[in-house]
Amino acid sequence: MIWKSIVSPRASARRSAMSGFARKTAETVSDIASIVHNLVMDVRDSYRPELHYMRGPGPKCRAKHQP
Repeated sequence: MIWKSIVSPRASARRSAMSGFARKTAETVSDIASIVHNLVMDVRDSYRPELHYMRGPGPKCRAKHQP
């Protein structure tokens, strides 16, 4: 019983230090993954002008400029 009370605080300190290291590692991996994801999405989702160009003057402009 005495041995468990001596060893237990060390084990819990080691466990909490490891969880902090694991947490920081997970955050770093998550940050890197989000950067890579954003880069891939930027390359994949390129500008397509056919989605954005104007098709011509509207009916008001045509009515105003008729001969």
